[in-house]
Amino acid sequence: MKTLIALFIGFSLAYFAMSNKPILKDLAHSLNEPNTRKSNDNTNRYGNYDPSTDKNFSIEERNYFNEIAKKTEYGGNTEISRWIEDMKIYVAGEKPDYLMTELYNIVQELNDLIDPIEIEIVNDKKESNYTIFFGSQHDYNSIEPSSSKYTKNNWGLFVINGGETINRGNMYVDIYRCYDVEGQKHLLREELTQSLGLTNDSYMYPESIFYQQWSTTTSFAPIDKKMIQMLYNYW
Repeated sequence: MKTLIALFIGFSLAYFAMSNKPILKDLAHSLNEPNTRKSNDNTNRYGNYDPSTDKNFSIEERNYFNEIAKKTEYGGNTEISRWIEDMKIYVAGEKPDYLMTELYNIVQELNDLIDPIEIEIVNDKKESNYTIFFGSQHDYNSIEPSSSKYTKNNWGLFVINGGETINRGNMYVDIYRCYDVEGQKHLLREELTQSLGLTNDSYMYPESIFYQQWSTTTSFAPIDKKMIQMLYNYW
């Protein structure tokens, strides 16, 4: 079961999504051409554009976007949030080979789906704007103290700044309490993808990486790919 919690840190709203948490289902969906390719333009190109009101997308896609990108698990609505600059990931804690390989695969998949920004893994923390931590809840609490009361019963969590522009964040996977490798890979994929601005979970599609109940899904369903593209590739 997963819970999303909103906290005010300074003047910024941070989203905490936690997972104490099969089979791709082919979904009919439109494939619109994106408006641009990757660039270093860090202006907010999206303006007030809301994919959930764009009738180029199916009703099913628009409804799911409303569910995943415009709501939070604590029950409220939220504004659409995106990265507009490249996401630079630093990996801290332990670095099991199987999780590092999975991370590189996920990053490649996301870069294939997202046009305006690039996601990359960096070796220098000073170059990063996002940290992934593999290890124990207690070690993660030491680098994200505000998470300490939320990790007791949760094996995965992400934190991003609030507002329409995401520019920093972190996440963790508890590799001690979640000892199942497929479960760890699922948490890595889910928390990282939610950190892009798709912050909610839903019961609508059991095959989705955003499915509310615990699963060990380790691939994006067609509807997941569409949500990522709707969030980033259209304006």
